[in-house]
Amino acid sequence: MAYTKGANIIGFSPRFIPFVALFQIVLAAVRICDWVVYRIRVTGRENLRAVNAAVIVSNHTLLFDPGIIAHAIRPCRTYFTMLEETALIPWLGTFVRLLGGIPIPEHPSALRTLDSAARTAFRHTGFIHFFPEGELYLENQEVQPFRPGAFLLACRLGVPVVPVTTVLHQRLWRGKSTIRIGSRSFRLPPRITIVIGAPVLPPDRTRAASRAAREMALQVHGIMQETIDRRGGCKSISRGLMPRLVRRPEQQSA
Repeated sequence: MAYTKGANIIGFSPRFIPFVALFQIVLAAVRICDWVVYRIRVTGRENLRAVNAAVIVSNHTLLFDPGIIAHAIRPCRTYFTMLEETALIPWLGTFVRLLGGIPIPEHPSALRTLDSAARTAFRHTGFIHFFPEGELYLENQEVQPFRPGAFLLACRLGVPVVPVTTVLHQRLWRGKSTIRIGSRSFRLPPRITIVIGAPVLPPDRTRAASRAAREMALQVHGIMQETIDRRGGCKSISRGLMPRLVRRPEQQSA
């Protein structure tokens, strides 16, 4: 079922058979890719077992981050928020939604819609995931400023935030970061360590939700950057901001 503006943003439940089948097939392929290409290591899965419902946040460094995160948190599952413009792309939007994607609507009552969707997600899987940087910064290890939406949602619903940090390590072959095959050079993919942090509880609910969300965003941002620094994330491999799949009208006219 194709997504249209104003439609229910959670289109499929985890009990929907095509949802289950497609997710397991894609996850199996992702796990093979993660082990072979990225030599992925995961630490901290026990932190997810400590909560019944939570907002998960991650830094956004690779195109396949949702698959990598899904692999890292298994056997837990989560819904992933995504740009509404991505959900509107024919075929791709439906495919991503079948994998658990939730489009973030762009209208004044979006937070109320996300409130309802989060409650549904908590009943289905226990988790809803956000990339609070808002954009994909390819292989970046300097965490960009966080948007407050995910933290505002956590404060409003009284659930913790679980930081999941993607740490990238540069890979070298004979002292070089590229290999040459025929006439072409290829950059070696980074090794990945996924660190699932301890749940961060929302501040005292007597505070204004917007202020509490900003404080929580800063706290979690600090935790994730400290995790990258402590584990030796490579800051020299960043390739900058990745262009969106769909350009907004103001970008097209620029």
